[in-house]
Amino acid sequence: MLKSGKANKKLGGSVRKGMWKGLPIFSLTLEERASCPPTCEQWTNCYGNNMPFAHRYNHNNPWFEQALASNLAQLSMKHEQGFVVRLHVLGDFYSADYVRFWMAMMLAFPGLRVFGYTHHRHDSEIGRIVNNLNVILPDRWRVRFSDDPNVEFRSQVVASPQQATGVVCPEQLGKAASCGDCAYCWHSEKPVFFVEH
Repeated sequence: MLKSGKANKKLGGSVRKGMWKGLPIFSLTLEERASCPPTCEQWTNCYGNNMPFAHRYNHNNPWFEQALASNLAQLSMKHEQGFVVRLHVLGDFYSADYVRFWMAMMLAFPGLRVFGYTHHRHDSEIGRIVNNLNVILPDRWRVRFSDDPNVEFRSQVVASPQQATGVVCPEQLGKAASCGDCAYCWHSEKPVFFVEH
């Protein structure tokens, strides 16, 4: 379920700088829209619209979380120094219990690091749990709030780089080969801007 970042040029196979340097990167992809909040600002122009071949996992499968926990346990044994999971290339946190599942995984596997984005607002039920993890585990859990203007630790989609009021994703601009070569999204507290795909 957790795919190596080696197969994803944008992610990269490992982190090459910063606090997670040397750790391998893996990713999890869910079904966009089916797992996302309907208030998502990118609902109609979702990143997934241009990813017809991405392997999406169905979170409604009764074995989904059990299989995911098993995969995390295997990676934890294989990568004793630690590993990074990019949540969610597509999709989002589909319930508060699912965020609590990740909380349990963070406690169970001390080598696990997570980064990603959510379209849940920071003051929603799901957003509060995500933010609590950002506060409690700042060196291991780094999930930004997408298009949420009321928090600094966010990502924002813009139509062009000129509309950004801060750092535009260096990978998108060709200034970094991959997320693993950049690390801005989990190192900085400041917003990151993505140009609409």
